[in-house]
Amino acid sequence: MIEIKRMWEDDEQTNLEIEPMKSKNSPQESWFKITSTENILTLVEEHSSQLASHKSSPYYKQFNEKIDFWENNISMITETIELLLGVQQKWSYLESIFKGQPDLAKQLGREDAAFKQIDKIFRA
Repeated sequence: MIEIKRMWEDDEQTNLEIEPMKSKNSPQESWFKITSTENILTLVEEHSSQLASHKSSPYYKQFNEKIDFWENNISMITETIELLLGVQQKWSYLESIFKGQPDLAKQLGREDAAFKQIDKIFRA
């Protein structure tokens, strides 16, 4: 339990790999891209199985709050990464439509305006 806590709170291995990227269609604009989640997902698997084995231990009752706490945290980390990657993928797709095809963006006036607002928030 101590090692799991240390890894998620202090170890750089649990940091997301994020790189600044230039926009394909607007090189003066940049955004941050999650480039790899392999390290984190490997640790999620390892720690999830460790916590599951702790739950089957006869000493579980003594540590149940800590084990449950870390199980919930690891579950939230996994969900958050999946959501971030999904948003990143959808934004990239929409960027290529609205910024890469100006004639199409004009035809989708309301959607283009909505994307511009979302684009500002996403980049921020």
